[in-house]
Amino acid sequence: MLKTLRSAFKGTIIYSVGNFSSKLVGLILIPLYTSKLTVAEFGVLGILEITSQFLIAVLGLSLYSAFFRWYWDKEYITRQKSIFFTILVFVGTVTCTFAIILIFFANPISDFLFETSDYSYILRLLFIVVAMETPAVIVTTLMRVKEKAILYTSLNLIKLIVSLSFTVYFIAGLGKRIEGIYEAQIIGNIVFLILASGFVLKNIEVKFNIKALKGMLAFSVPLIFSGIAGIILTITDRYSLRFLSNLESVGIYTLGFKVANTLKVFVLSSISLALQPIIFKMMDQPNNKRFYSKVMTYLSFGMMILVLAMSMFSKEIIQLLARNQAYLSAWTAIPVLSLSVFFIMLRDIALTGVNLVKKTKIIAFVIIIAALINIGLNILLIPKFNYMGAAIATMIAQLFYFVTIYLYSQKYYRINYEMGKILLIIALGILLYSISLVTINWSLMARIIGKTGLILSFPFILYLFKFYESIEIETMKRLWLIWNNPKRWRDNLRKKN
Repeated sequence: MLKTLRSAFKGTIIYSVGNFSSKLVGLILIPLYTSKLTVAEFGVLGILEITSQFLIAVLGLSLYSAFFRWYWDKEYITRQKSIFFTILVFVGTVTCTFAIILIFFANPISDFLFETSDYSYILRLLFIVVAMETPAVIVTTLMRVKEKAILYTSLNLIKLIVSLSFTVYFIAGLGKRIEGIYEAQIIGNIVFLILASGFVLKNIEVKFNIKALKGMLAFSVPLIFSGIAGIILTITDRYSLRFLSNLESVGIYTLGFKVANTLKVFVLSSISLALQPIIFKMMDQPNNKRFYSKVMTYLSFGMMILVLAMSMFSKEIIQLLARNQAYLSAWTAIPVLSLSVFFIMLRDIALTGVNLVKKTKIIAFVIIIAALINIGLNILLIPKFNYMGAAIATMIAQLFYFVTIYLYSQKYYRINYEMGKILLIIALGILLYSISLVTINWSLMARIIGKTGLILSFPFILYLFKFYESIEIETMKRLWLIWNNPKRWRDNLRKKN
């Protein structure tokens, strides 16, 4: 099992470079956006971003999940290239067709979202980006399936650098506003698709596999609805703020969300990119359930440390990224949203059971209920607590989603997760953050020292509660001896399993 975990860790490190760079680019651009865009315009950008996420999720038909499952299926192991061709052509055709339709309706969509048609050009740019990025997801999925982490990361880094460069040039150099962001994204996607074409041609067979497509669609249909509901669950907060409050509230909340979501985009996405193929490859291995259980425990431990760091230093982070005082209150939403990301991580691991037994209809049912709960809570809480109400609603909905999926997953594919340890991690995390609030009026240096001390105390307090097994303590000692010298990191990563 340790060998498999090391493989997952190595993949995570490589994938994390690309994902970290992606989020780093986002953080680099925040000072530019907050200095060049008003809070209301930043709110408009937030609405556009979640609209893009929604369209990519819907038009992708959740087929990337089926692709993972079918690619390793024994029945199709000799037809992997034709499966890739089939899914790429199908998703590309669907996406382009709907993007063209949406472009024609850009004016009324702009009127509905922003009560003006001034943003119709930007929406057309957004629809073009969606038409390019949705099939690109299938291409990057193949890279993940084939464990081409370095290629995946390299191409995405190039795309990010191109997009970043043109974004800065368009906004800071030419004086463009939101439209410059999406024009830069189009250029970045063009470069990515050109560079990825060689990989695509090498792994494709021009043969349409109807049988495989029908099977993948049957697998994905419940996931389509759950995917839509999942996006609704994710974007309800900003849409609700748009219609129940104002664009300024959307802008403040969006900044807090972007910072907290760094944990999801960088950490969770990187882990998922490396871990998901391994989970499916291990589904018939004799020790798979212990592996799945320990994955949840280890990830909870590591994620809570990051949640604590993000939450305790949220005010300092906002002060660093946004010098405009109008954005400062965004820090108050970050701890709640960071805890939401922690529950998302637990949910993703708990989904292992229902995915392995192909009970995807359960996912659709649960996520639809979670989305409805989120909508109801937003309607109830936003009028009273504004953007903090949206943050609380998101956290409660994500907690419900995890707990319900966990219970269903245990029913159909029982895994002995260490829930006592998970609850201890959550309780201790909440306690340490609460204590950190005492430092809010201290000097900057005193706050940094005090909060850092609280974070460092986390693993040692867990030790007092006998959190670690003997083999885990011994493994940590060995890992420290291996990784304590940064000069050896490169050689360690190159070592074969």
